[in-house]
Amino acid sequence: MMGNIFDLDSPLMDVMNKIMNTVILNICFLLSCLPLVTIGAAVTALYSVNLKMVKQEESYVFSAYWKSFKVNFRQSTSCWLVLAAAGAVFYIDFSVIKSLSGSLRMLLTITTVVLFCVFVIVILYVFPYMARFQDDFLTCLKNAFMIGGVNLGYTAAMLLITAACVMVTFFHVEFMLRAIFIWLVGGFSLLAYINSIFFRKVFDKYAA
Repeated sequence: MMGNIFDLDSPLMDVMNKIMNTVILNICFLLSCLPLVTIGAAVTALYSVNLKMVKQEESYVFSAYWKSFKVNFRQSTSCWLVLAAAGAVFYIDFSVIKSLSGSLRMLLTITTVVLFCVFVIVILYVFPYMARFQDDFLTCLKNAFMIGGVNLGYTAAMLLITAACVMVTFFHVEFMLRAIFIWLVGGFSLLAYINSIFFRKVFDKYAA
């Protein structure tokens, strides 16, 4: 019985393998994020592997990660820079709106909030979309928004899970140190894996 537990195809070894893959992926992700401008390619590669892990289609996660990082580098990096610039514009817009008053402030607030919701959906979906489908830059942005908007239930679930993780991290200073350790060891990869469960359900509807 004890020998069966440690067989390569046993449930215990399968769990241990997934934990190890999660740690390896997290390390690869953090290393490839260090230049900051490469965050888009890093997120795409992270989801590329996790989307396969959800269906147990992964092979060697280390080589699979860096292969996806290299293949999607140009498009994902361009997308990240555009979205980062858009995020900066939203930050400026909200700062300016605070200094306004009256009907103008309300009008600009509503408009900016609506556009920001579009931005959030796009940034949530676009990199997993690039990991799953091969399309040009503008098509990726358009489809990311359309798919995210049509599947609002899954979108809301992933946003709530992500927001909950962030809120728990900063809930208390003492706990924040432990949470940061979890993020560094495997947190980003684990969150991507959980989201990938939803993304697979969504993307499989549109797969050829």
